[in-house]
Amino acid sequence: MKKEKKYLVLVKNLILKASVGIYPKEKTKKQKVRFNISVTAHDNIKKKNDISDFVSYEDIIKNVKNVINKGHTPLVENLAHNIAEKCLINKKILRIEIMIEKLETFKETESVGIKIIRMNKK
Repeated sequence: MKKEKKYLVLVKNLILKASVGIYPKEKTKKQKVRFNISVTAHDNIKKKNDISDFVSYEDIIKNVKNVINKGHTPLVENLAHNIAEKCLINKKILRIEIMIEKLETFKETESVGIKIIRMNKK
């Protein structure tokens, strides 16, 4: 059996303002949120030198911004899920890991957050 070649696309420490959280203050004021995303994609590296053959980190960032700009999301778990669903529309993506950290929730911590892993349906 021939092993399928893969590669990773990384978005590291993307910090954006987002309306996320269950507390009253979080519902009315956007807060700093850090995104770390790792995408596993089909390896097309030996094919022609055309960005359309690859997963673009610019598209991943646009997807994050599109989801957070839709309005308030009560739970970071749902925010991560929504971002994953948006990204997985791209069938070149096999797997996505999304870590989201809220940076301003507790003074005692640098951040609090979650990480999800989702696979594309074949």
